[in-house]
Amino acid sequence: MPITSAKLITTTLRQKIAHEIRQAILQRSLVPGERLVERELAQRLGTSLTAVREALIELEMEGLIEKKPNAATHVTRLSLEEVEEIFAVRRVLERYAFEEAARIADDASVRRLTELHRKAIQIAQTGDGAAYIAADFEWHEAAWQATRNSCLIETLRRLMVPLFGFSIIETATKEGFDLEEDAFTHAPLLNAIRDRDPAAAVRAFDRFFEVWRTQNFKGTNTTQDSEHGKGSVENHPH
Repeated sequence: MPITSAKLITTTLRQKIAHEIRQAILQRSLVPGERLVERELAQRLGTSLTAVREALIELEMEGLIEKKPNAATHVTRLSLEEVEEIFAVRRVLERYAFEEAARIADDASVRRLTELHRKAIQIAQTGDGAAYIAADFEWHEAAWQATRNSCLIETLRRLMVPLFGFSIIETATKEGFDLEEDAFTHAPLLNAIRDRDPAAAVRAFDRFFEVWRTQNFKGTNTTQDSEHGKGSVENHPH
């Protein structure tokens, strides 16, 4: 049977829709807990319901939205307990990822990590918390990709996209959070990968992981989620 381009076109449309919704979530145009109505999304994006549904499936797999059978679709809202659980798993998997990246990263991966780190610092200096978190995630993802372990990369991405989107971004946009200082905490990890030193990468990760975790929970409180009945991460009012 000859190969046609129809599926590729459909896939591209789904990916474009998913990207638009993903960006709206990460830029806070769509906020945690907000209801998503497929028909309204299709009208706003000028596309079909089928394409929107396919995009929402992709976003659900990333953990950015929650969709239950016979219930409405909402932007994910992480509870404090869920954030703690993600950090517990992150400690194990990302530590291993940085160790592996330092062991096997090629020159192209090191150049990309160096470029992305420079970009993150430049964005941090502008004070744009949301843009900084997007750049920070891109840097972390490049480090995972340097391992060339597709299972590890996809697992970390599935784990970390909601964390960066719904919890870390809350931290980075708080008054008084030093974006530039946070960006520079990545330098020892980059140096360890550049030097092909797995032990140094592990030491650097262990040194800064608790800093990242503490920053993430500093200044947060829990409020009762009426639908799920558990605390969600929110900012203290300024």
